[in-house]
Amino acid sequence: MTRSSTPRQQGFSLVELMIAMVLGLLLMAGVLQTFLSSKQTYSTNNALARVQESGRFAMEFLTNDIRNAGYKGECISALNNLLNENGSGYSADLYDLNQPITGKTGESPSWVTNRTAGDVIHIKYAANIPGVSASGNTTANANAIVLNAASGVAQDAIIIVADPKGCDIFQNRSNANASALSRGNGGKPGNKNSAKNNFSHAYDSSMEVLRLESASYYIGNGVKGLPSLRRISFTSGAKFDEELVEGVEDMQILYGIAGSDRQVDSYVSASSVSNWDNVVSVRVHLLLASTDTNVVPENQIIKFNGKDVTIQNRRLAQVFSTTIGIRNRLP
Repeated sequence: MTRSSTPRQQGFSLVELMIAMVLGLLLMAGVLQTFLSSKQTYSTNNALARVQESGRFAMEFLTNDIRNAGYKGECISALNNLLNENGSGYSADLYDLNQPITGKTGESPSWVTNRTAGDVIHIKYAANIPGVSASGNTTANANAIVLNAASGVAQDAIIIVADPKGCDIFQNRSNANASALSRGNGGKPGNKNSAKNNFSHAYDSSMEVLRLESASYYIGNGVKGLPSLRRISFTSGAKFDEELVEGVEDMQILYGIAGSDRQVDSYVSASSVSNWDNVVSVRVHLLLASTDTNVVPENQIIKFNGKDVTIQNRRLAQVFSTTIGIRNRLP
């Protein structure tokens, strides 16, 4: 009989284990580097997409209002003002549609109290009210305009009525469920005495019933404490301040001044406009920055308004620019 011996089992040596660990660490480092690079790329692309989306929204708000500045329906004559010019809160800057666009360079008008940067622009125009139409004729000395159905127009909204013969502005004192728009007493700024102040002329049922849009755009802090594009509206007579688009750091407004041929000769800041009737276009520059931090390798330096602006906390920034013609003043 022969005796067979089983060989002893042997594991990895210490050197082999160390080599395996080093190779594993190198592999993990490569995977981690790929993950971090992908995460950074995703964060940058996401921040860029949000900045571009915010820029488009901001420009859309501004473009729509600037383009329509001064619109008052079919009316081609001066607006007859039936608002109480001595009433609380009345200001020609807010309610006189005969001067539809004004602005401030690096400062605020009296009604803007929390501007943090940039210029301020104020725009006025008459906007359509869907589904609201007059029923029958309205005499010049009428106290109310009778409608075909409940108006849906809030009490104290500023109303403009117009046709090719003329146009009038007053404050609605009827409730939204009333089938009439009245120019009675009360409200801010309120109406002139209707017994002593008539409409500019008698209207028939084809009259346009419009709502005054009167709003200031400016840069101020939003609900999260970040710079935002904000709007103060006086459509209902009272001041209504709202945040529109967050991440808007600065805004520069330039105004196109036209000569006798109604062609733009130059673009100037609000402080250099001597006659607002000569403004036929507006050039808007917005500086936007991402709300997310650490999305670019280092702080960006952006050229804006002739200066180098450093964007802190490694946020992504972009400048948006557009030129908008005022339709009612173009040749």
